[in-house]
Amino acid sequence: MEGKGVAPIKDKKLDALCDKFIDLRDERSKITEKIGDTEAKILDRMGELKITLHRFADQLAEIKEGKPHVKIKTVEADIYDPGKDSTGEET
Repeated sequence: MEGKGVAPIKDKKLDALCDKFIDLRDERSKITEKIGDTEAKILDRMGELKITLHRFADQLAEIKEGKPHVKIKTVEADIYDPGKDSTGEET
C-alpha cells in the first residue's frame, strides 16, 4: 500500500492485524491437519468394527459414500433407541 508520492504508509495497528491474521491462518492449517488425521483414524476404527454409524453422547458419526469421509452431527435424544447398538441392531 502506498500513500502520497512513493512512500509506503506506516500503520502499526494494520501491521498488528496482518500479523495476527498470519498467526491464525497458520494455526488453522495445523488444526486442519489434525482433523484430517483424526478422521482417518475414525474411518479405520469404524472399518475394523464393520460399522458405518456410531452413536456417542448426543452425536452421530457416519461414514459417507463416495470418497469415504466422516460426518459427525448432533442428533435429538428421541432418535436414539437404547435397545439398539451403534449399528442399529437389537442388543
